[in-house]
Amino acid sequence: MPMTAPKVAHKTMGGPMADDPPQMGPEIDLRIEDQDWVAERSEPELLTIIETALGAAASHARAGRVDLLLTSDAEMQVLNRTWRDRDKPTDVLSFPSDNDAFETGFLGDIALGYGVMTADATSMSKSFNAHFSHLLIHGYLHLLGFDHQEPGEAEEMETLETKILAELGYSDPYSMSETQ
Repeated sequence: MPMTAPKVAHKTMGGPMADDPPQMGPEIDLRIEDQDWVAERSEPELLTIIETALGAAASHARAGRVDLLLTSDAEMQVLNRTWRDRDKPTDVLSFPSDNDAFETGFLGDIALGYGVMTADATSMSKSFNAHFSHLLIHGYLHLLGFDHQEPGEAEEMETLETKILAELGYSDPYSMSETQ
């Protein structure tokens, strides 16, 4: 899965686009590069979590193809440094497709780092499934043009994330008083 620089942000509200063919959820091209991801869970178990989370997100926006990379903190640091000029590992990065690819159904790439993701889940008293699902949904919404740089954008994105997670049975990830 080639990682491409963020080029064009897309934002699609109100469900799938009228001319989109009906889909159950996004098509997912999964690549696991760090074996820590499958140390406690099998690849089919991870894929079930991924399909559930991204399918729920797609039901509120748009389905399409997503390339998903589950990798190490070291690789996430390289990606973060290369594309965001931040020389540290991070939990999730999203790389939206360009307009032409988006129109043909390729939404972009999402990368998740195991160490930061699991450390954050532990520090926030969140289950693996809840936090992993949240980051998948967060990354997916970024592919569609949602952002959280400005307060209004952040409120819109966080409200949608919270709604999708609630549908999956997870509590509000932005509430400091709730644990899962």
